Amino acid sequence: MPNPDVPAHLRAAITAGLGDASAPWRHMATDGRHRMWLVETQPHPIVVKGYLPEIDLYYAHRWRREERALDLLHRYAPGLAPEPLAAAHAPGQWAALAMQHVGHRSLADGLPAPSNSEGTQALDAALDAYRRFQSITEKFGPMLRALAYQSDLDRITRRTLERRYASAFVRLPDPTASPSPTAAPRRTAPNAPWDLVDTLIKPLLSSPRRIVHNGFSPLNLIWNDDRLVVIDWETLAVAPPEIDFADLLTFPGWGPPDRMAERSTAVIADHGLRLDTFWAAAAERSLTYAATAHVRSHRLRITNPTLADAYQQRLPRYLDWFQLAATELLPHFTDRDRLHATVAALRPNA
Repeated sequence: MPNPDVPAHLRAAITAGLGDASAPWRHMATDGRHRMWLVETQPHPIVVKGYLPEIDLYYAHRWRREERALDLLHRYAPGLAPEPLAAAHAPGQWAALAMQHVGHRSLADGLPAPSNSEGTQALDAALDAYRRFQSITEKFGPMLRALAYQSDLDRITRRTLERRYASAFVRLPDPTASPSPTAAPRRTAPNAPWDLVDTLIKPLLSSPRRIVHNGFSPLNLIWNDDRLVVIDWETLAVAPPEIDFADLLTFPGWGPPDRMAERSTAVIADHGLRLDTFWAAAAERSLTYAATAHVRSHRLRITNPTLADAYQQRLPRYLDWFQLAATELLPHFTDRDRLHATVAALRPNA
């Protein structure tokens, strides 16, 4: 019996391309913005990612970017990302991408603290995956850069960074808020400390740029035997590479931020990157993810309480990361005091 959770035309389009119309579809609970299904095809299952306009206004742009990125990576860097198998688009209704199922366990699952041997090995595996990604971006930079620039989405500009901050300042006090992605940031969050935000984003605007995954989180690194496969390529961008390291290193599963700070600075130094840019990236990423965690915890508390609880546990550590990273960039004690007061007010139930 068809799964009613799957749009009928989407299922028909994908199964026609795969030749297995009878394979059952099962919804996968994930941390991503889009719908995911595991399809029990033979001899190996596949994953179908559905991009829906009611969930993402820019669904078609992200679908197209991810499909082309996976095709390029499969040809020139096999094993780094899932193999794309089929793609379909019903304009204004949905888009879908069928791809290789690379595994069930992400790096985020049961992540050990990097202070012990297992944690060190996990972090080393993630950094090895990043080196593989960096190697392919250096070799095929023009193609990936052209792909990243096909739309204005996910570019790192003053306006996009301000919008992310504005969205976080609005959604942390109210997880039901839906700020417009095109509204003027300072009108969206008029009471935010914008002079502090100006200081926090400045390094990201002046640093050298490369191709970045733009979501290099442990949630998007999947174990396949003893190597990590990188998923979720829809936000590929050209930006300071410190953003990818912020995604990786600020993930709450590694442990308290104060314990990760020393390790993070060592990683940034080892890769010849700017520490101030890393702190700026860590501040923006952690505050954005804190707001996302709050929104998703609220949204899922009835339908998926286990995942809602996971989000709720991440939220305070992301805010701790924001406070730590932002403090590193603020030279004046009065600004730091204001920042601490801002963070305290943003904590749910403050």
